[in-house]
Amino acid sequence: MRFNEFPVKDLIKKALEEDAAGRDITTLDFIPEKARAEARITAGETGVACGLAIACDVFQTFDRRLNVLMKKRDGAGVKSGETLMILKGRARSVLSCERVALNFLGYLSGIATLTRRAVKAVGTSGVRILDTRKTTPLLRALEKYAVACGGGRNHRFDLAQQYLVKDNHLAVLKGTPGPGLLVQRRGDVPFEIEVEDLAELKKALVLCPDIIMLDNFKPQDVRAALGLLRRVFPGRTPRPLLELSGGITLANIRSYAIKGVDFISLGALTHSAPALDVSLEITKVF
Repeated sequence: MRFNEFPVKDLIKKALEEDAAGRDITTLDFIPEKARAEARITAGETGVACGLAIACDVFQTFDRRLNVLMKKRDGAGVKSGETLMILKGRARSVLSCERVALNFLGYLSGIATLTRRAVKAVGTSGVRILDTRKTTPLLRALEKYAVACGGGRNHRFDLAQQYLVKDNHLAVLKGTPGPGLLVQRRGDVPFEIEVEDLAELKKALVLCPDIIMLDNFKPQDVRAALGLLRRVFPGRTPRPLLELSGGITLANIRSYAIKGVDFISLGALTHSAPALDVSLEITKVF
């Protein structure tokens, strides 16, 4: 499943039902039915916008007569105080949908913002930032979309898209990557294997992987691995792509942005990104 295949409308309806937007007793009992309002959604801090179309759909799913004017697009940088969206229509609709819309917008913008920081941190090194499958169940498509909006790239979406032999697979295979890993592959499906030290790297090369993941390597060990690859694949000889994972944060990522490394994957992009501060304010009542 990809973002354009994701049942966003169904998710929005369920989110509105969860919040009882149609049974908002504060709004229904205190706000006149005919009251109309203009509202603005603004950023409370600098970051990257993501989820604006979803926020728009929240309002218009609840009330298709609401007028929504987008002031930013997903993937755009925003500054504190900037307007992201302007709403006009029934005040009740705006008030009852506010929290659901902001939850989507702040959450996805937070992922996009953290991703953009990681992308900037590796600078012009040529290293590309990847996400992982450490995502919220059933929200993976949205979260990976947010990573892409932040300038990152998506690792495999699910278990069927790419081979990735990890330590626990090897544990079941008695710790030895046997010949079955060479002959039982499906067509052109990318093949990646995880290694934890240089000895495992040497063994993995025999399997002709497309990608090798160096798990929890220190920067000096990454350089040693690159040296080994240069000796095994001299000159222009194609070599496996190199992915780093484990123990890498925004605080130390620059030390891992080493020439020759192709990817750095960060689970934190989706499992630990703080939501971007966004808010809605009524600016006119008429």
